Amino acid sequence: MDEQPNLREFLDEVSTFADESPASTSAAAAAVLDPIGEVVEIAGSGSQIRMDAAALTSLQSNPDPSVAMSGQVGSQVKMAVGKSWLIANVRTMKSGANGEVLAAIDFLGEGSRDANGGNVRQLTTAEQDAKIEQAVAAWRALTCSSAPITRVPVPAGTDPDYLDEFFRGNPAGSANYAQPADIVEAGWQPPGFFNAIAGPDGDFILGITFTFYFTDGAGTPTDIDRNGKAHAALAEIFYNAGYYFGDRAANSVDFFSILAHETGHGLGLGHFGKLFVTAKDAADGITASDVKFAPLALMNAGYVFPNVIQGTDNSQFCQIWASR
Repeated sequence: MDEQPNLREFLDEVSTFADESPASTSAAAAAVLDPIGEVVEIAGSGSQIRMDAAALTSLQSNPDPSVAMSGQVGSQVKMAVGKSWLIANVRTMKSGANGEVLAAIDFLGEGSRDANGGNVRQLTTAEQDAKIEQAVAAWRALTCSSAPITRVPVPAGTDPDYLDEFFRGNPAGSANYAQPADIVEAGWQPPGFFNAIAGPDGDFILGITFTFYFTDGAGTPTDIDRNGKAHAALAEIFYNAGYYFGDRAANSVDFFSILAHETGHGLGLGHFGKLFVTAKDAADGITASDVKFAPLALMNAGYVFPNVIQGTDNSQFCQIWASR
């Protein structure tokens, strides 16, 4: 294993590649710190960032230890995405051109921030996991089916989702990909992932589910039990980290509503019901309260306000799973 240099040694080396003199050091006690770099590559669950060596050097004298260690291997960096933060861990560093530092990072989770960029709260992997489990448990609790929705661990050293690599330009997927289950909750991805899927329209995707089906030799989806439904082989579910998620909180997207909706797709449920606004309601401008659904369901095709599994969702679920 290669030893990792400390930041001072690394920056001393990087400085030999710099053509320009370092920028002036900012005041250590400044309440707001300038950005130290930018994201230059997204790949799988990790990424690469480019940081300014002079900026990192200036931060070493900051009285806040968490700021002073910025950019070191093992430290954390945060990337602003809309009203959210993505939190990542610095894994390796190497010198770049013009006094830059290139670092490989691994994403740890999502955080939130106020409009002014303050009040950061990281959403840990465990917190993400609990939100997903809450959504899955709601479907598991429906009594019309005895078919278990069993959680299984991801085998060590494997990549459980295929499409994250596919939409980043690697159609072969990662070398260690291994499907662990029928439904894979792949977690939160940065907005660029959704833009790769749908172009600019990706900005409006809160969550997305991709379903793969078994096919026969001719490529036709199979229907062995002849119930008019193709047999699903795999569903992968992704959520957009560019949105601020909360628990029925103001100015946020509701965790349960989105996670349970996408999990419903993973279980075979499609969109149904109609969304409409009456001419009377639209006369003075359209607000969220003007939007109507018929019938109201968690599996409606649009998200306007927090929702739960409704009777119509239960009926659709039971049509698929009651005999299982």
